[in-house]
Amino acid sequence: MSHNRAKILRERRGLTQIELSKISGVSRATIAALETGKRPRIRPSTRAKLARALKVKPHELMKED
Repeated sequence: MSHNRAKILRERRGLTQIELSKISGVSRATIAALETGKRPRIRPSTRAKLARALKVKPHELMKED
């Protein structure tokens, strides 16, 4: 997962990490780790939750910038 891609999509929706966490059910710590590259892999279930919250298809989170 491109950590820049996750942050860009979140910011395009006008969401903070906390807001995305509440909407998606994914912890803010996990979102931060994904966005900074500290967690390079993402579980399919987490990817699906984030994609739903960001209103994109799951593969959109996997694209490189």
